[in-house]
Amino acid sequence: MKIRKTHFYLGLIVFVAIIGAVVYYIAVSKDKTANIEPNVQVPQWNVNADGYLSYPLERGTVKFSRSDLEGNASILVSKLIFQSRGSNIYGLLVTPAYAETLPPGIVLLPGAGVSKESELELAKSIAELGIVVLVLDQRGTGETDGYFPNLDEDFASFMSNAEPYQNLMVYDALRAFDLLDQAPFVDSERIIIAGESLGGRIATIAAAIDRNIHGALIISSAGLDFNEKGDINKDRFLKSIDSDHYIDLITPRKIVMIHSINDSIIPLRSAANTFSKAEEPKQFILINDTSCNHGYCDAMWPSLVESLDYLTNIRSRTLVSVPETP
Repeated sequence: MKIRKTHFYLGLIVFVAIIGAVVYYIAVSKDKTANIEPNVQVPQWNVNADGYLSYPLERGTVKFSRSDLEGNASILVSKLIFQSRGSNIYGLLVTPAYAETLPPGIVLLPGAGVSKESELELAKSIAELGIVVLVLDQRGTGETDGYFPNLDEDFASFMSNAEPYQNLMVYDALRAFDLLDQAPFVDSERIIIAGESLGGRIATIAAAIDRNIHGALIISSAGLDFNEKGDINKDRFLKSIDSDHYIDLITPRKIVMIHSINDSIIPLRSAANTFSKAEEPKQFILINDTSCNHGYCDAMWPSLVESLDYLTNIRSRTLVSVPETP
């Protein structure tokens, strides 16, 4: 495609600016430690009488360290470690090597027990679309320390006024959003959160809590379809971790749910029930492919690209190429 020289030079200027911002970000990160400081006062968490989890909207600057792992002409992969509620959270940051304008960002939360490395190829593919991707090892997975308790154990923590594990995971997601929001090479007006399975439930709650998150992409996930049982404390706890309880709060921001008709872990009817509780604007995308079971699969890719465009408007930018020699 032949592009006018003015467009080419404009793209070149933005490219240089983004590279400069990335270099600055790396330099600043080297001066920040990811070691937990024992005397740092962390923000308080709260679950109100209606079972809604909340955290302060002003959470402060994220402390992190960053080291580059690999790169090519299209993307750069870096390892990140950042502080969150008494733990170091490990992640992989995948940035596009070129963008005509500041790129959008996405926090990607894997399913239970799924490592960040398992999501790396998907993160790379998304980054090649022109999106900065931060994928996490959630607590108790991969390099991030922790033990994932069962519901009874987490409820026992709740009853002893200790922060439940699944509430902590929501806070980790919020801090991952903060990290992208504070990065000088990401468009802070186009940062979304995505998740698969358990990660989708956490992503929904995080998006409901912080309205600065631009939208949510939920893959192979559903809420708990919980009905109150009359135990005030247990009902309040279960509501606090149930994405069904929060999903209607995402509006007027956009939400997309992608689900396989062959999902054997989370039935289609559960995902459809959760989607019915969401308000507009929203989209539900059904994948009918026998090779696609639970979680992301290759058959979802075309729909995923369309969803990312719907959520972040990635196709609005003008592609730039070197003009032909007259």
